[in-house]
Amino acid sequence: MAAAKSYETLVVVRVLMGVFEAGYVPGFIYMTSFWYTRRQQGPRIALFFSAGVFAGIWAGPLAARLQSINGALLGYQYIFIIEASMTVLVALLMVLVLQDYPSTARFLSPAERAAAQRMLEADRALSPHAQYSTRQVIKALGDWTVWAYAIIFWAAATGGATQAIFGPTLIKAMGYTSTRAQVLSAVPSACGFLAQLLSMLLPRLYSHFSIWIMLFSSCACAFYAIIATTNSVHVRFAFLCLSNFALSPNMPLVSVWMSHNVLGATKKGVATACTVMLGGIAGLIGSHIYRDKDAPVFRFGHIFVCVCNAIIFVVALALNLYFRYENKRRDMRDEDFDAMTLTPEQVDELCDSRPDHRYSL
Repeated sequence: MAAAKSYETLVVVRVLMGVFEAGYVPGFIYMTSFWYTRRQQGPRIALFFSAGVFAGIWAGPLAARLQSINGALLGYQYIFIIEASMTVLVALLMVLVLQDYPSTARFLSPAERAAAQRMLEADRALSPHAQYSTRQVIKALGDWTVWAYAIIFWAAATGGATQAIFGPTLIKAMGYTSTRAQVLSAVPSACGFLAQLLSMLLPRLYSHFSIWIMLFSSCACAFYAIIATTNSVHVRFAFLCLSNFALSPNMPLVSVWMSHNVLGATKKGVATACTVMLGGIAGLIGSHIYRDKDAPVFRFGHIFVCVCNAIIFVVALALNLYFRYENKRRDMRDEDFDAMTLTPEQVDELCDSRPDHRYSL
């Protein structure tokens, strides 16, 4: 991208970059299902997402500094080259360090591998020996709850994308210089980072994911409504920070919620991809809702994100009610189910419809 000489070339390279990085987030979430129990997954997925928000804390000030370099290249070229070099370096390290499964991890002793496998099997974690299943792909694509998770992720990502893309623009419209706005954009990102760290602990205090998601989305909805209806610069900046605090936990929370509830190796893989896939669309939509003609208040964009959070609330409530009903129905049926009488492949094919599975709320 740093070498692109035309807008068309830049777009083509950016699309290719999107294609190659598309599997990163769903791949990480899916991989944690092989390594950790459901209780252990939550903090790790939250920490993973917080890394992106943490990057936003120093990305603005770093970009402002790199743009000020007086060298042979333009400012944006330095940004692309230096930040991409950091990513490539970490990727090369991961090739050497990252292991596929606990059962094959070289840094574990045979006894530790066996203990990890017993712990994961007791929690119904995914087996490294599970085979690809076309039937599970169809089940995942036809399961309305998978798309409900995806809608929540999309709506949450839309707010996050607009903060990341337009944070400096929104702050600059409040009267700050361009460089000052880049630096100040770190403050909302810091608020989001703290909120995502907090989301590591919340499910341990109260295990109903839907309640936390509804709480944060309702707060974000109220905060954006305030931003859209006030002209005070200080109030808008304060609630921009608060809105990012309320926006940030919902992506890790819904990712963990989905991972808890979807069983079956192939189905979980497809469900994870579908959930995160709509998040990619959020970036495309988010880049068009803060329009130049709406400056300096950008009321249309704020109302759009407010509506997105209202959608999150409604969908999370619908999932909560459905899972309550389904859990109660399975309790009343009280089917005699013994997984030991089935092969691992037969158990995996049952996915989350197995009689002894209860959905997390």
